[in-house]
Amino acid sequence: MKTQAVVVADDPVYVSWLQNAAGQSTDFSLLRPLDADDLIERIQMLGRVDIVFFQFDAANVETRVAMVERLLDRMPEVPAAGLGAAENSPDIVLAAMRAGARDFFVLRRDEANVAALMAKLLRRTTTVAKTQQKQGKLFSVLSANSLPETAFVAGHLALALARQIPSSERVLFVDVALPPGAGTIFLNINQSYSVLDAINDVYRADQTLVETAFSRHASGIYVLSLPEDLVGRPQINIDEFTKLLQVMRGLFGCVVVALDGLQPLDGLRAVVAQSDRSLLLSNQSIIMSRHNKYLLRALRLEDTPLDRTSLVVDQYQKRIGLEPENLAELLDIPLAGTLASSGHARIQAMNAGEPMFALAPKDAFCEDVRLLAQTLLSGGTAAPAPARSGGLLGKLFS
Repeated sequence: MKTQAVVVADDPVYVSWLQNAAGQSTDFSLLRPLDADDLIERIQMLGRVDIVFFQFDAANVETRVAMVERLLDRMPEVPAAGLGAAENSPDIVLAAMRAGARDFFVLRRDEANVAALMAKLLRRTTTVAKTQQKQGKLFSVLSANSLPETAFVAGHLALALARQIPSSERVLFVDVALPPGAGTIFLNINQSYSVLDAINDVYRADQTLVETAFSRHASGIYVLSLPEDLVGRPQINIDEFTKLLQVMRGLFGCVVVALDGLQPLDGLRAVVAQSDRSLLLSNQSIIMSRHNKYLLRALRLEDTPLDRTSLVVDQYQKRIGLEPENLAELLDIPLAGTLASSGHARIQAMNAGEPMFALAPKDAFCEDVRLLAQTLLSGGTAAPAPARSGGLLGKLFS
């Protein structure tokens, strides 16, 4: 049975080009609809349609985006693909992908691959259910306070995980913690597509959008962060954000999320509940420890499942009066580990936009993060905290 393809284009040259490139296994029909509603009516009149191509250029990009979106809203089972000339700007290709196009074919450049790319699009449609069943690991790193260390630790955890999982799997680092954009700043990434964009595009998110729009670090991990120039608290649709994480788990072997206590409580609860493991980040200060206690109390009042949540004490130093085991006992969660302070090396790495793994690979912080990643992947848990100690520490938390 022949494939039935529709080509929405102003110039019939696209139809003849596709027909010559695809061969006799596909029938192409040219449509010049007035608008998105007219397009749907004409496609429905045609009967069976297996794939729809949309020609994009600078003059019609807004109209074509509306048509792609309407098609996918009404007929999500029909794959859409973009068409364009070689002189089109990358912004036009990105607009097509964000609208939901699963690939983009360039006139007189991709003819050798048209048949294979079409077959891939059609196969992807028939296997989408299987793809959605695949679930990568989701690890969240959160703290009650908005500190740059949250993104710093979460980003290094993502880098460490990427080195420990099979090479066929990939890692995504999602940073919605404040200060905004810390995740991309610490990795020296000039981000053009933010996590807010991805949330808006959640119902069109697929592998093509990942490869086209997501930022990628030199290490190979993919990164989505808040815009660096964001002022104030980000406005995030919690339902769509959690949906985005679900979709990304189908596309990545590991997803690491950084978030903090300034996010809405229902959002924190949703991410923690969805996570395979959650790490509560603290240091040895009384103020941060108390704020984390209040965060945990609020989450418990919301019936948040905290059985997979454990404590990580960052910038750990001995003999300063607040030992990790005692803090874990006071917070009533297990201790996952500690991360070395590293002094000037950490500040240098932050300012240089280079991971500690590159600037100071033998630093104790790097070894601590590697061990933490290994613990998460193995599903191991920390040993029970020792019996509660009294004295000044207990009074400070009473």
